[in-house]
Amino acid sequence: MPRVVSKNLFHFKPTGQLDDDVKAMEDVELAAAQSPEVMQMVEKMAELTQKDDEESNKEFVSLLRAVCAPYADIIKDSPKYKDSIEKTITSSLKVPTSHDGDFDVPVEVYTPKDLENETNRVAYIYAHGGGGVAMSAADFDVLLKYYAVELNVVVFNVDYRIAPETRCPNNVKDFHEVIQYVSKNAESLGVDPAKIVIAGDSGGGYICLGSMVMLAQNDESHLSDWLYQVYPWSMTTASLTASHDS
Repeated sequence: MPRVVSKNLFHFKPTGQLDDDVKAMEDVELAAAQSPEVMQMVEKMAELTQKDDEESNKEFVSLLRAVCAPYADIIKDSPKYKDSIEKTITSSLKVPTSHDGDFDVPVEVYTPKDLENETNRVAYIYAHGGGGVAMSAADFDVLLKYYAVELNVVVFNVDYRIAPETRCPNNVKDFHEVIQYVSKNAESLGVDPAKIVIAGDSGGGYICLGSMVMLAQNDESHLSDWLYQVYPWSMTTASLTASHDS
């Protein structure tokens, strides 16, 4: 069978328009990214990438977390997302793990009030963004409550451990064990074990990819048939080398 040849398949130009609320949030995010304070931190981070000592690495992480903080506030303050707070029920659970010491992974659960008495709900297990070194599940609570309402699903907001305090792949293992937990306890959680979605953005997309690999390695691919990633943070060794050489 001949390969499909298309000059437009991966190089198309969007022809639509942003909704007004999306454009407004984009403008706020852009203004935050271009603020003098953030630009100064980004410049300092660029300098620190040329160093490789413990003090410089710690300063880089501290700056990265500070750069990410305004975006969490923008999400939490969005009227579009905040309306969903009153439409959801919040609960929490902890998933015990032992792959990197004894640690209970905190998970916030957001259930749309319209689904409160349902028993075959879709489970939407989410890994937050932040490059694997910044932000937390709490930074995404308002956004994920919006997801729960709009998608009509039960969201499991996973507060996996981040670097450098926790070394890879233990962050991935945290998330993987939550997937296992939700699947094994589907009945008591009121979700359908055949309807488990794994999702994440940016660094959370990388967590998802790592978890999918672990599911395959453990013959557990059946635990989830759906994967949704938003601009996942992933890069091969080859592309890293190419970037460095260029």
